[in-house]
Formats: sequence, C-alpha cells, structure tokens
Amino acid sequence: MNVTVIIPRPLQSACEGRAKIELGVPPTSDVADVLHTLMALYPGLKAYVSNEKRPMKQHFAVAQQGRKVFLFAASPPSVRS
Repeated sequence: MNVTVIIPRPLQSACEGRAKIELGVPPTSDVADVLHTLMALYPGLKAYVSNEKRPMKQHFAVAQQGRKVFLFAASPPSVRS
C-alpha cells in the first residue's frame, strides 16, 4: 500500500528538503509503522522526538486521513504558573 506523508516546512530540512514523501508499506501498517519507516529513512527526524534527554524542546504531531499522514511542527505546551 502506498502512503503519502506531508512534511511541514520546519521539518523539511530533516527530510532532505522534501514536502511530500511517498512510502510503500504493508497493508496491515498503522501510523506507528509509517513513522518508524519514515525515521529509518530520515534519521534527522529523531531530533524532533522528545525523550528523557530532550523533554519536549521541539516535537511534531501526527494526523492521518485515509492514506495520507500529516506531520505538524508543534510547539511544546507552555507552562502556566
């Protein structure tokens, strides 16, 4: 099955400047499988995934509509006092 991944401008540098990526994935794939494939092909995206060393400094959000997966550059939630 072919899936189209739409890459927002702030993340395009991590994807060789591409705004749209076509991926061939097994028909049983879910969004997590698509993201794993995408990060294997474009390891620069891992810099946008938060972890214990980089807690929410920068990150992206994901949405799916049919066979399209959209990445969104997202800002971390602001902390209110």
